[in-house]
Amino acid sequence: MNDEQVRIGKAADVLGVSAQTLRNWEKTGKLVPQRSPGGQRYYLLKDLERFAFDPEKIGWAWAASGHPPQIPDESYCERQDRFAGRLETMGLLLAKTDSVGERMASLLTSVAGEIGDNSFMHNVGNWPDVPGIFFTYDINKRLIVLADRGQGIRKTLSRVRPTIGSDVEALQIAFTEIVSGRSPEKRGNGLKVVRRIVELNPIGLLFRSGLAEIKKTRQGNSIEIKTGAENIRGTYAVIMF
Repeated sequence: MNDEQVRIGKAADVLGVSAQTLRNWEKTGKLVPQRSPGGQRYYLLKDLERFAFDPEKIGWAWAASGHPPQIPDESYCERQDRFAGRLETMGLLLAKTDSVGERMASLLTSVAGEIGDNSFMHNVGNWPDVPGIFFTYDINKRLIVLADRGQGIRKTLSRVRPTIGSDVEALQIAFTEIVSGRSPEKRGNGLKVVRRIVELNPIGLLFRSGLAEIKKTRQGNSIEIKTGAENIRGTYAVIMF
């Protein structure tokens, strides 16, 4: 770890984002700098290094920032086939992990696969800026993170449910109702599969889109849908096991 102090411009270069992105993250509490006695903003390189390797924070930055930040190549799946390949690799690694096992590995792969495939199918041809998804996992921390910079659940559902009045209602529908005639989701209602799996197993889930969020703890039996603290255009999901 490095105790060197750097100003905002250098910090932005280290993380591959703009200085304005860092100011925005400070306002939302995502990355708070130090302050000198005179009030000057500075960052410790060790804090930037720690942030850079935090999959939850990187995934959130990918989904929520106004401009797409730089992310590791191994975490970026620009096409659905690349996501499928990396998902298969994750499943094999999880199955070989004694504390996870084959059954849980299969369930986690299904949950991550449904969320990732949902991002691709609902944004095909309509990505607002950068196509594809952020996808990474940390077996030691026992979490999987997925995020996209897409249109979000409410906008994609509004194609067949134009009367949806809020992001909370949109997530309620996406996770609990069978939506007939929904396009371009050709496989059906994948997020309902996610809900069933996490409610029946010791799997935690945080899923956010727009101003709404879903939470379910590893020990809980049902999902909770409520208004979140911040708006996010696309989707952001953390799977905990």
